[in-house]
Amino acid sequence: MKAWVLRRFSKPFELEMTELPQPVPGPGEILIRNHAAGLAYGETLIFDGTYQQIPPLPYIPSNESAGVVHSCGEGVTKFVPGDRVMVFAVDMRGGALAEYSVMPQAFVFPCPERLSFSDAATSVMNYWTSFNALVRRGYLKAGETLVVHGATGGVGSTAVEIGKQLGARVIATGGSDVRLADVEGADHVINYNTEPLRDRVLELTRGIGADVYYDPVGGDLFDLSMRAIAPGGRILVVGFTSGRPALARTNVMLVKMVSVIGVEARLGLLRGHDEGWADLREMLDWIHTGRLNPRAGEVFAFEDAAKGYHHILSRQHRGKCVVEIP
Repeated sequence: MKAWVLRRFSKPFELEMTELPQPVPGPGEILIRNHAAGLAYGETLIFDGTYQQIPPLPYIPSNESAGVVHSCGEGVTKFVPGDRVMVFAVDMRGGALAEYSVMPQAFVFPCPERLSFSDAATSVMNYWTSFNALVRRGYLKAGETLVVHGATGGVGSTAVEIGKQLGARVIATGGSDVRLADVEGADHVINYNTEPLRDRVLELTRGIGADVYYDPVGGDLFDLSMRAIAPGGRILVVGFTSGRPALARTNVMLVKMVSVIGVEARLGLLRGHDEGWADLREMLDWIHTGRLNPRAGEVFAFEDAAKGYHHILSRQHRGKCVVEIP
């Protein structure tokens, strides 16, 4: 089978397409013929060896895909060959940027017929991150004001959609007017490169500040968020694509009763918490019933997967980047 492989950690990263033996599913495992795979910024940190979880080499990138069940190992009861499925490698084992991948049954989910494989490949990981952040970690309530930083990216766009479903007033931020024009559902947008973020948030909230910040960017945006947050507000730390992890101002946290909350949505699943898996099933139900509508942003050919990662690093991408695998 054809697969993209990382053989050493480096910056800039080096990926190569190669031929590998087709894997064989063991007990409780499923062999999937992938037709689309999602690309994520976090993978680029794996490539240069700076991610918090470093996989063994050689490494096949991507932890999210959609395709068809090819065969099942002993003990698999939920799927049969030919089933359309979505995949989320909860343990970050990678493997999706290949024609075939093997996954435990627990990491495989039914794919709605209404979704293309490209759209389905965007579904589980990003939506689960935002669902866990806003519902379980941030306790976002109807009527509250939610600011979503990086709303033009793959994970931020899902936070806008889920925030609206929860009844929040959503302010989307980004660094490009062109990309912000693609954000659907937000009540207001702020270009933080051309507008004073703090002043605009305070203006839109009558001087009170936002109740919840969803922050995959960090750095200066986190600092500004601390200066425009409502009493009792929550900042959800989802990542730091800016390259600078921010430091919380504990004096502001004390005086305004602000909570800074880390979001690593996989932990509730990896630790086997019933609550985490129940939340994931609820989120998937939202997708199956059409309450959420996953949609691929920019689509790359299989042979251009490395270009897709470079495009993400350029910060010019719109929505979730996906690779189609013929």
